[in-house]
Amino acid sequence: MEEKRQPVLVPGAAATASVPRGRMLDPELLRAFAAVVDCGGHTHAAAYLHRTQAAISQQISRLEDTVGTDLFERPKRHLKLTVAGTTLLGYARRLLALNHEAMERLRPGVVSGTVRMGATNHYATTVLPRLLAEFSSLYPTIHIDMEVGVADEMQRKLGRSYDLIINAFPGGSGRGVLLRRDAVVWAVSRNASPHERTPLPLALLPQGSLLRKWAESSLTAAGRPWVVVQESLSVEVLKASVLAGAAVGVFQEATVQAAPQLRTLAPHEGFPRLPSSEMWLDKADRELPRAAKCLYEFLREQLPPWSALEADGVGDGHAPV
Repeated sequence: MEEKRQPVLVPGAAATASVPRGRMLDPELLRAFAAVVDCGGHTHAAAYLHRTQAAISQQISRLEDTVGTDLFERPKRHLKLTVAGTTLLGYARRLLALNHEAMERLRPGVVSGTVRMGATNHYATTVLPRLLAEFSSLYPTIHIDMEVGVADEMQRKLGRSYDLIINAFPGGSGRGVLLRRDAVVWAVSRNASPHERTPLPLALLPQGSLLRKWAESSLTAAGRPWVVVQESLSVEVLKASVLAGAAVGVFQEATVQAAPQLRTLAPHEGFPRLPSSEMWLDKADRELPRAAKCLYEFLREQLPPWSALEADGVGDGHAPV
């Protein structure tokens, strides 16, 4: 009777026998995984990577199939990493960093990628276009995805959907690089008197705007009825409504001084003083892609901080922007 041969055991073979040969960790799946963690969910990760939520969910499922275990605790809507997910996240970041390093070594001097940025209407439409055109001439392979936003929304989306933001804050509460300070004022057309109506008609930025929050809370505290008759993300649209005599606006003082047809409303006319606002350049609290780092440093150089403006004698609320 022929004796059966026992298999020869190779050290480590038992641990790897069930792993399919040739199975590799796909960098795109790792990138989606890291984005879900960094952005706090599939929806924000999808916006950040310009994919659909379904595509991100599918990528996470494929990655879990590849590693053979769940990466997030169930129910997944709570977004808590499993032990395996925590372990993989460290490897994912290292592998993505190595991939990025390899591409930079193979293409020295070439920086490419997409930078996602949010900014207030004034900066997005008046200050940044010229600067971004200059930046694009220096870095033609960097794509800048710019969105106009309001204060609360931009701050909430920093790190999830945005790499950088230029945002408004109450005095002394911002983070990053202070770009300027501005008084905030009530404004009306010199040729109309909407400020004498009841309820008071207002032209304001959308909910989440710092200036809108101050306007509504101050009027409510004063017991004065008001109604929003014009809402827009565009300061120019709001200015047009105020100039037409349809409403009272709330603007930074420099905006009003640049429009001779507008005048500010004083406390003796029944309009309480509003706080001053500050504009800050801020970046996500995570490792930025090289393209975002390049844009951040460029803007820091081109948009002098407030301390420098004060030293030049222009720190009176009329900083050149």
